[in-house]
Amino acid sequence: MKRSNRTENILAIITLVTLVIAAVIGFNRSLSDITDHFQALLPGMDRYEKTGFETYAAFKQGSDRPAGYISVKKSDGFGGPLKVAVSVDPDGTVVNAVVVEHRETPSWFEKVMKSPLLRSMKGKSYKDPFEIDGDVDGITGATYTTRAVIQSIKEASRETALNELNLPKLDQKPAEFQLGYPELVLVLLLMTGVFGIKYTSGKTKKRLRWLLMLSGLVVIGFILNHPLTLVDINKFLMGYWPDLHYQLYWYLLIFGVLLIFLTTNNNIYCYTVCPFGAAQECMAAFGKAKNFHSKKYHDVFKWLRRGILWMAVLIALIFRNPGISSFEVYSTLFSLSGTNREVLFLSIVLLFSLVVKRPWCKYLCPVPAFEDYLRWIKSRVKRAYKKTVHKSGMKPV
Repeated sequence: MKRSNRTENILAIITLVTLVIAAVIGFNRSLSDITDHFQALLPGMDRYEKTGFETYAAFKQGSDRPAGYISVKKSDGFGGPLKVAVSVDPDGTVVNAVVVEHRETPSWFEKVMKSPLLRSMKGKSYKDPFEIDGDVDGITGATYTTRAVIQSIKEASRETALNELNLPKLDQKPAEFQLGYPELVLVLLLMTGVFGIKYTSGKTKKRLRWLLMLSGLVVIGFILNHPLTLVDINKFLMGYWPDLHYQLYWYLLIFGVLLIFLTTNNNIYCYTVCPFGAAQECMAAFGKAKNFHSKKYHDVFKWLRRGILWMAVLIALIFRNPGISSFEVYSTLFSLSGTNREVLFLSIVLLFSLVVKRPWCKYLCPVPAFEDYLRWIKSRVKRAYKKTVHKSGMKPV
């Protein structure tokens, strides 16, 4: 037992050290060079001169007066910061826009790029409101990416108009918290899970759990399509924390699940709310699946799952892209779309769910592996605290 604990401690420390090294490497990687996009943004220009940190003036041949400006702004997408280079003419009108750097899930980003969103931005004045479902059409299922693109273009055009073109400043409303039914439903499900599971038992507890799972399946899965994923974990670890005003749901999901785990030592999310866990249990109920118990294989899959999580986070940190190493099949199920490979992988998991309860959760899901590491950190902190208290002679709180 002591040998096993010593091995686990060594591997946990190695994991922490390698992830820190990966984070440093990723932080020092060079960013995208926007000069490659100058001709697409403002074609026919003779030269471009830098006027600010990421702002450039464009000149036609033989003219000393700028024919337009190019500036870069970033906003929070689903996977992290998204950068857009925007060209603006002397009247403060958007000429063109190009996404020069992003960390979105490839399928969602491709959906946005194939949409008319960027084309619809051409000709918009810096005075326009740039509001989704107002003067700009949104894109179903890609709200975070869409909002990031629109917000970047709006800020770039307005800053250029104000700082470079000396056009009149607009009166802007302060950002408001986007509090709606997604946030309220998430809090209700988590709180019901915490108190309901604790204070109920027997058939009542079982029925409540099924009610919560089916609610999570429908609302968090199919309606919101935003369960807890590896992308969220990577964003948290990399410091890509979005604007609280626009992504309150993300904060409630991450910090709600984390706070509940640290205070109760229970993973309420996976047990009662996770939509993909609910989907597997529905399949298990239909196929009368059984729990598969084998200490030998349990340990193998435990370390396999931890190894996969370590490698996935390592890659994400090096490339500074939370979604680059995501391997979950959630989006394929809840968006009802995906590549042939993703559909095949999802089908295999669901078929296994007919005979084995929650195969994804037990053998591949990154969330329990992250939970294991949190338990290790928590135990180390608690042990260090007890030693400090013992040496000082104080009574523990």
